[in-house]
Amino acid sequence: MEKNSKDILLFQRLLKQVAHRFLENHTATSPIISEWKGQDIQDFQEDLRQKVQSGVSEKWFYNYVKNTPEKLPRIDILNLLASYSGYNNWNAFKEKDIEVQGSTERHSIRKWVYAMFAILCLLAVTIYAFKKDTHTFHFCFVDADKKEPISEVAIDVIVLNEAESPTYLKTDSLGCITLETKRSYVKFVAQSPYHKNDTIYKSISKKESHKIHLKTDDYALMLHYYGSNNVKDWQQRRDELEKLIAKDAVIFELLPYQIGVELYSKKEFINKLTTPTESLRNLEIIETQYQNKQIVKLKFRIIQ
Repeated sequence: MEKNSKDILLFQRLLKQVAHRFLENHTATSPIISEWKGQDIQDFQEDLRQKVQSGVSEKWFYNYVKNTPEKLPRIDILNLLASYSGYNNWNAFKEKDIEVQGSTERHSIRKWVYAMFAILCLLAVTIYAFKKDTHTFHFCFVDADKKEPISEVAIDVIVLNEAESPTYLKTDSLGCITLETKRSYVKFVAQSPYHKNDTIYKSISKKESHKIHLKTDDYALMLHYYGSNNVKDWQQRRDELEKLIAKDAVIFELLPYQIGVELYSKKEFINKLTTPTESLRNLEIIETQYQNKQIVKLKFRIIQ
């Protein structure tokens, strides 16, 4: 298990070099490869084909780049990415990486020794300045459909500080975060692999607890299940929707250009939410009504 974890870290460092190589001659919505989507992925696929005469599928990209894989890709794909990044093959990359990491570690130790005295001198002053008039706040993230804590995957939280660099946090095993601020409000972005990203603004008072509801990103979730051939969890999601939606629920889609609506049966809508199509990617829930903890009315549209 330890060796596999080290290999995954090596693979993630290779992906950073892949992104750096791509951005030498291209632009993307983010310098972080795992945040690429749509046209970014297509441009990257085309650049691979031009430079190393081969490529990877969009499904592979979502499985191994946008998600943290449990095991390494095939050796031919590793060799392909290493070649794209300027190495002879995967083994050559690993040897170079070990050499660089060793040098970096030695350099970091020296810097740590030189900086430690200054840090210790500033620590007491910093703690005092930070704690003075500082409030501690607690937020927990809840699945908007299931009304349950989002605890199976960590949520990335980016706190947007005025006139300061953002602060990056991750939720704990209960799906919660604790943050400190001197302000009476907080603004942050919540990013989850299988929930739709959201920007949250809260006016808060000291030690007040907030529940943040995030909507499930069914497209990302279904794509993950399909990509990993995870029939069990796919069926579990269908069962959850079966319980969540009332038998006689009124479900309809608002058609574009105000040409009318299209009614869906419960089964048709569950099929739509559990098949990773382009329309599911662009599906937006507009309104839901609950009765006895079940959805009895739902309105949605497909963003054009």
